[in-house]
Amino acid sequence: MLPLEPDIPPRPPLRIRIIRGVIIVAALGAAALALLGSPWLSQFLWPGSGNAEGSVLHLTATPTAFQPTTTSTLAATPAPTPTALRPFEAGGATSLDGLMILSLSGTGYSQLFSHQLLGQPFTRLTSGAWDDIHPALSPDGQRIAFASNRGGAWDLYTLELLTGNVTQIIDDAEYDGHPSWSPDGAWLAYEHYADGDLEIFIQPLDSSVDPVRISAGNGADYAPAWRPSAQQLAFVSDRSGIPQIWLVDLEQNGDARFQPVTESVGAQNFPAWSPDGAWLAWSQMDDGIWTIYAQNISDSDSPPRRIGLGQDPHWSFSGATILAELRGPNETYLTAYTLAGGLALAPELMPSHLDGIAWGAGALPDPLPDALSAAAEVILPTVDPAAVGDTTVELSDVNAPFEELNEAALPAFGALRARAAQLLGWDALSELSNAFVPLDRPLPPARQQDWLYTGRAFELHSGLLDAGWMAIVREEFEGQTYWRVYLKAAGDLGRPLTELPWDLSARYSGTESDYQAGGELAESLLAGTWVDFTALAADYGFERVPALNNWRSYFQGTLFNLFVYRSGLTWEEAMLQVYSPEELATMAP
Repeated sequence: MLPLEPDIPPRPPLRIRIIRGVIIVAALGAAALALLGSPWLSQFLWPGSGNAEGSVLHLTATPTAFQPTTTSTLAATPAPTPTALRPFEAGGATSLDGLMILSLSGTGYSQLFSHQLLGQPFTRLTSGAWDDIHPALSPDGQRIAFASNRGGAWDLYTLELLTGNVTQIIDDAEYDGHPSWSPDGAWLAYEHYADGDLEIFIQPLDSSVDPVRISAGNGADYAPAWRPSAQQLAFVSDRSGIPQIWLVDLEQNGDARFQPVTESVGAQNFPAWSPDGAWLAWSQMDDGIWTIYAQNISDSDSPPRRIGLGQDPHWSFSGATILAELRGPNETYLTAYTLAGGLALAPELMPSHLDGIAWGAGALPDPLPDALSAAAEVILPTVDPAAVGDTTVELSDVNAPFEELNEAALPAFGALRARAAQLLGWDALSELSNAFVPLDRPLPPARQQDWLYTGRAFELHSGLLDAGWMAIVREEFEGQTYWRVYLKAAGDLGRPLTELPWDLSARYSGTESDYQAGGELAESLLAGTWVDFTALAADYGFERVPALNNWRSYFQGTLFNLFVYRSGLTWEEAMLQVYSPEELATMAP
């Protein structure tokens, strides 16, 4: 347990007089219309349209291990239906057919699914109390290579679509991820955590040769993409500072075999080759927004071409279309572009965040083999919130100024706490900067309409950031700043960080530009392995919120550690569940 000295002394649980407000649940159609009308999404559909200070956290060298015992009510979700993929035309007769494999999260676990676009069913291909991520289709479309922690550490596996058989390819104690197939389907390139950072390795599937290390030198090298019909790999490296796309020629020796693709002032990520190997696409950070670029590598005079907003690009097997992931503040979409930059697929809302995409020629076998059919019928449990949420309940084994949460958020909080502790090897939710905050202990005026008052929110302890057990990545959406929170793993289930974190403490360095910017990007990637707590919390219904407009000069305005359990309610509706209108009217302006 991490001892905490709160600046507000705790008191016994608050018993609040209940006046229950009326909750109106919007129909799915109305929700969809509201979503399509959101300012953030409109920029993709219609371009041109527009912690209590003073708390002290004492940390030991390693956070305390925690084995949570939580009880939550679980509700079944409908089973996905196996379906063969059928081609269709969209975006000016652009073909979007083929076999698409997604790694989708759900209740704390990522699994592999096949997906046909435009709202067709998701067919589950793997299931279990583990994560399957980073799918990659073999050149013949018959196998999926992927990373999984099903064995207790991140290793590489293949899934045979014709039989449903799963085979482990890489088995070692360190992290392995992002597999990429050689043109003949006999080798895998992948990223491997070695000597304190990521490096590129290759290995044949039959293990006839030990893993061969390809990258060398300073910095992290990761996300390899094997060029079709060539002995070349594209990958990401921060060897020259900011992460950029590089090429390595496997038929050459020495430093001459490594060449950067193109210079950029923004970070680059996710290289992807066209099926003929002529074009290379990648993601690039432009003014805080991830954007897809492509370049004809076969033509030395060809400049990079801006394709559209998004990240993690993937080519159709015809080479005419580029699929991409779009991230919103608390949602994920799929979209697609033509090589000329036209919109081929309007953003399609995903049921959860993505942990990798594969797209190629082929289709699922029909009928499905027994192993895949059994996986497709699996119904995963979900956390069922309390029906009303009109009172607060004391938290067990949690240290905070007020150890309470709204009863509606309690099951989700317990399930999130248990899964986070399993992934991290320590209990990040045993020490909180805040949970429920009563009206007679008001937050600063700038946070008057804060979700902490509803009991449906919590703040991770901000001391974790200074102690090196938390990293935050800055993300911009429609002029608003959001933070992606990563927590450092003490076990084998974390993953290396591949995004440059934001250093809030740089504002106090004495440099005027850093003060005005509210900090600066870190100079290099952080060592160790990490868990994306923002994505994990979203699996259990806890959303992040935007920073206040004054966050650059006001630390409490960053709100980087605040997570909210909205359940479709507005702040006023949530407040009226626990307070009467008269009590709410007395709230100080």
